[in-house]
Amino acid sequence: MGAAASAGISSSISASSDSELQALASDLDPATRQKLLQAIGGDGAAAGGGGGGLNILLHEDLIIKGGAQIWLTNAGSRLKDAGHNITFLLPEDSLIIPDCEAFAKVVKYNHAESAKDPEVYRSDFTELLRASEICVTLVRQVRGNYQNVRFMGDCIHKAGLKTFLIAKTGTPDPSYKAEFYGGPLLQTNPPQCCTITIAEYTRKFIMDNFGIDGSFIQTIYNGTDTQRFKRTPEMAVEAKKRYPIPEGRFVVGSIGRFVAVKGQKILLRAAKKLIDSGKLPNVHLLMVGEGELKEEIDAMVKEFNLAENVSICEFTKEPFYVFEACDLVAMPSFLEGLPNVLLEALAMETPCVASRIMGCPEVVVDDVTGYCFECGDLKDESTHDAMAERCADAIAKVAALDEAGRKKFAEAGKKLVFEEHDKVKTFQKMLDVIQEKAAAVKAAKA
Repeated sequence: MGAAASAGISSSISASSDSELQALASDLDPATRQKLLQAIGGDGAAAGGGGGGLNILLHEDLIIKGGAQIWLTNAGSRLKDAGHNITFLLPEDSLIIPDCEAFAKVVKYNHAESAKDPEVYRSDFTELLRASEICVTLVRQVRGNYQNVRFMGDCIHKAGLKTFLIAKTGTPDPSYKAEFYGGPLLQTNPPQCCTITIAEYTRKFIMDNFGIDGSFIQTIYNGTDTQRFKRTPEMAVEAKKRYPIPEGRFVVGSIGRFVAVKGQKILLRAAKKLIDSGKLPNVHLLMVGEGELKEEIDAMVKEFNLAENVSICEFTKEPFYVFEACDLVAMPSFLEGLPNVLLEALAMETPCVASRIMGCPEVVVDDVTGYCFECGDLKDESTHDAMAERCADAIAKVAALDEAGRKKFAEAGKKLVFEEHDKVKTFQKMLDVIQEKAAAVKAAKA
């Protein structure tokens, strides 16, 4: 490579933001990405990591392979690519073991045995923590005598280690206890643990219900893959082919499992109210998903005489075509954290209406990106009709917007997601916290 070419690449890298560089690197295969990082940064370690990188322990106590487990696997891969030394601590039956073993060391333990007597593993876990500057673990419910965050914190505390503990948590659970967010490390000064929440609602819930100081808690959104949810003319054509809906309809989309907590029955009630009242006689529901209530939903469509106003379609791994086909996305759920469906819809310039619960109002902002409405009680059916009325009113508000109003909502939703919930940016924020805390511990050990 000539000097001019080298200088040009150097100039381009200097002019690029961290998120742009992360997006570029994420498109490369692992070998090429590592080669690039090593070429740019010598040994590939992140700034502040020192020679050989940082020693990072990643722990998950569930054996499933869902979104949280995939997130942890990806975090390990990205940290490995940055030049750090990664170890996973997982149950023997964990479904992510093959993925993690492809690039990192995996230490396994017996799920049943750890629940029966965690002390069996105290020595082994303590040595793993001693060798690490930081441990990241996902907050889980207690199993028998084992609660992962509490036990890891206790191992660090009793052994007098400097290891920093990060607990990452999703939807808040009222049955949790304060000790699930750091155990004895919540009493250390300076703080030797912190909790990362996926929504500001969760952060406030933990503070209000468990009395934990807000300085121990930070919100970093999970984010969504904004690159997948960009509208194109070709996408619009394909959406019409996949979801042929009569012209002139106001299409309300619903994506999710057909289960009671997702509120599809509330949405059907809302549609009937909109038609019967004449507020929105051309409403059409596009319901996409599978689940245990599918037959009941089919029966309800017939009972309410909504066959001409409802399309029920199977689950799809390409939801962007659904959003493209919709004028609005509705989520009348009884329980949610911060649903990806809302983020994805807003990224696709589709306004949303949603129950005013948990993290939903953080993205469905009244009169900006859509409207929220008060939620009913899932177990109390006497509240469902009023909830459906409020849902119908929210839908009608969006439907009543003129072209300028709809454009304003569309632009606001896209801006919010791309600026605050872009997966590359939010993921990098989390990696930055991990690297910063670990680097501080490594410096203290030196």
